[in-house]
Amino acid sequence: MESNAPQPKPPQTQISQEEARAALEQIDGIEHETQRKHTPAWAYAILGTSFGITIAGTIIGWKYWWVLFLIIAVACIALAIWDNNRNVRPSMKQPLQEDPQTNWAAALAPFIVMSLTWFVPEGSVVGGIIAGVVVAVVFTAVMIHESRNR
Repeated sequence: MESNAPQPKPPQTQISQEEARAALEQIDGIEHETQRKHTPAWAYAILGTSFGITIAGTIIGWKYWWVLFLIIAVACIALAIWDNNRNVRPSMKQPLQEDPQTNWAAALAPFIVMSLTWFVPEGSVVGGIIAGVVVAVVFTAVMIHESRNR
C-alpha cells in the first residue's frame, strides 16, 4: 500500500562555479570527440589531381599509367574505410540505423572515365593535358561536394 505521507526531499548540494565549468568542459570534450571527422579537402584534391595525371599520361602514351591508377584505387579504398569508421560504438539505447548504401556510380566512375580516353587521339599532348585538367577539376569538385553532403 502506498502511503500518502509526504516523502522527505533529498538534501540539495551546491557546486561551485569552477566545478560546474569543469563538468561542462568535460561534456564539451566528449561531444567534440564523438563528432564525425571530415576528410580534409586537400586529400580529395590530391586524389583528383592524381587521377587527372593518370588520364593525361594515358592519352600522351605514358606506359606506367596503370601503376598510378592502382595506387589511386588503393587510396580510394583506404579513404572509404576511414570515412566509414565510426568514432563511437553504437549504444543499446540508440535506435538501429542501416549503414548507407554503396554509391556504385561513384565507385565505377574512374573506370568510365578511363574508357572515355578512347575518344581523345592517342599521343596528343594538348588533348591529354586538357582531358587531365578537366578530369582533375571535376573529380575533386564532386568528391568535395559529396563529402559535404554526408
